[in-house]
Amino acid sequence: MRIPANIIETGKYTSGGEFVTQKTQKPYQGYYYIINDRYFAGKEYKTDAEEIIQIKESNTLLYRLATAAFSLASGITSQNLRKPQQVSSIQFNLRDNTTLTRYFSQQVNIKPSIIKEISKETYDSLQDNPFYKITFIGPEQSIDQADKQIPGLKTFLSV
Repeated sequence: MRIPANIIETGKYTSGGEFVTQKTQKPYQGYYYIINDRYFAGKEYKTDAEEIIQIKESNTLLYRLATAAFSLASGITSQNLRKPQQVSSIQFNLRDNTTLTRYFSQQVNIKPSIIKEISKETYDSLQDNPFYKITFIGPEQSIDQADKQIPGLKTFLSV
């Protein structure tokens, strides 16, 4: 099917955060073009280009409604949650040759999901919170075991 060139807006670029792919719902970054208020991945028109959709406020509203419904059903509200605090740095080996345990969290109900190093108190407060994955590294658990609980933790620590 031939599309008249005057209805195709090409040469657009997004650095992310504006679009997701229609099929996989994964974030899209790169060139795109517009035909009749529909967005497609790629620098120029192709008949088999993947359609991308804009992330809209309605998605945020839907997320907020789902969160409210979950809060009502579970009894967990935002007032019950302690926000994780990031710890700037922790030394592994103390002067008396004991090993310090490090704690980490990842909030799973937002994208992109971010891994944070947290305090023991915050770790304890998130034990039964379904919105967070938590883990630790210390004498009882290796970094490989912790990486299975929060995939990407090894990469987070190597940066």
